Amino acid sequence: VVDDERFFLTILGDFVAQEFAMRPILVEDATTALGFLDTEQIDLVLLDILMPGMDGLETLRQIKDRHPSLPVIMVTATSTIDHVIAALREGADDFVRKPVDLDELRLCVHRALNKNRVAKLPPPPPRNAASERRRGPRARLRVRTPAALQLLDADLIDLSLSGALVEHIEPIRPGEIYRLALTLDGQDVQVLARAMRVFASHRVTVAGGERQVVYRTGLEFVGLEKEAAGLIGGFVESLLQEGSSASPGDA
Repeated sequence: VVDDERFFLTILGDFVAQEFAMRPILVEDATTALGFLDTEQIDLVLLDILMPGMDGLETLRQIKDRHPSLPVIMVTATSTIDHVIAALREGADDFVRKPVDLDELRLCVHRALNKNRVAKLPPPPPRNAASERRRGPRARLRVRTPAALQLLDADLIDLSLSGALVEHIEPIRPGEIYRLALTLDGQDVQVLARAMRVFASHRVTVAGGERQVVYRTGLEFVGLEKEAAGLIGGFVESLLQEGSSASPGDA
């Protein structure tokens, strides 16, 4: 935990120790924190953005240069989103705002640690066509809901607490941060999301005689606030219940 305010060091250190059974290392400056990367086995970094001397953004760059896969969650007291977006573009995995909501922090830490564990897993064996046939079709949550991606119109195809799959015409860049606006159960939800994978769908539309490729992009939510998580979770749960109650013959 890297923060120049001892109060937050204590709060965050106690939290990760109690919730995740981790041994917290509490550091008040970036130089000391970078030194621990060479002497300790670090599994996660909670890093303040605004610090005297070397700030959180420069510290983040140096951490990612040395350990690209090390999860880093930024902690910010600033009310503007510019610092946060800059940190996410530099490779931060997520962020939380001060005063820290511990429920949101718990969600961020779980997401960052799980993503890191998945990244370390060996690649799956090649698919076997016969075993794929035995497995049968997989149930998949599919919902088409209008969404605003920055200033672009997009269709929401899949949604979970981890992220979303959207369909759109104008291409977007993997790794870039976008604002995704949704309307769920009559309530507006705005979240930040990182574009993870972009690929062209098989469908090609013709508009005004011009061929257009329809893209699908997987988005990973970052900085998901508790209220937004509650709305998304409730919406997904309602869709799953509707799907389970429908009979196989239903349209």
